[in-house]
Amino acid sequence: MKFHNYLKKCRETYDFTQEELTSKLQSYHTLFETLDISTLSRWERGVTHPSVEKKLNIIKLFEEYSDSIFPCFESEDFEETIESVCEKTIDNIIGKNKELVLNFPSQYIKVDEFKVTQLRDIENIENIIELSVSLDQELTKHFSLLQDEHFKEWASHPSSFFLISQYKEQFFGLLFVLKLKPSIFKKVMNFEIQEKDISVEDFADVDEEGSHYLLNFYSHAPKSAAILFMYYYRYLIKHQKNILELGAAVVIDDGDKLLKRLNLQHYKDVKDSKHTISYYRAQLRNVLMNETVIKTIF
Repeated sequence: MKFHNYLKKCRETYDFTQEELTSKLQSYHTLFETLDISTLSRWERGVTHPSVEKKLNIIKLFEEYSDSIFPCFESEDFEETIESVCEKTIDNIIGKNKELVLNFPSQYIKVDEFKVTQLRDIENIENIIELSVSLDQELTKHFSLLQDEHFKEWASHPSSFFLISQYKEQFFGLLFVLKLKPSIFKKVMNFEIQEKDISVEDFADVDEEGSHYLLNFYSHAPKSAAILFMYYYRYLIKHQKNILELGAAVVIDDGDKLLKRLNLQHYKDVKDSKHTISYYRAQLRNVLMNETVIKTIF
């Protein structure tokens, strides 16, 4: 979504005149102490653009009026602008990541040619499950000990987010996230229970408060990876009222890099006989309300 459209939509949604919003921003942060109505008008028309820091604080101001992160962000806006933000998503979120994101040449594949679907809604689920488990074992250096039955059972749960990217019916990437009950999430993050010991009884329901545990991510190409994360950000914004935290455990350097780019903070390291497992976690607001995400979405 273009920020100037978002700014105008928010102002009109909360019934502020340009003069009123200018005054509110001047009082809200010293960044806006010299703001005038003419500048705000140019921002709304897309003639000039506020800095990323100013965009973030504008969004924070509207959050106070709505009690919602990214108020006025609509799904149809996302669908219209995903192609324009795709390249920015690669740079801002994924960066250079050779283990989790391969470099299959996809510059000639249009964004709308990628089919993005929840795993439970596709036909060849068995093949995808088998591939997912193989990837999980390789990318976690076999510490997770997850099997096909784990992935199959977990993927079918309504609150799980298991997104598959395909091009011409061929697998191109996946993003698998579990929604755990807060007490279970805490135990997983503290290594009190292992991933293989999680059961569907530990999952939070769709409308129940829970925390997201990023279990698996992989893509054949940066463009496919970018699309997966754009869909995930949309999901987080839409379901923000019921998602408390995000967390993950990684054993490879590229996993650390990705989680830091997602604005998850290093929580702890746990060593076993073969691995050093790094845990990352963050409140949902900290994941969404930062300059990296602003640059990605807007």
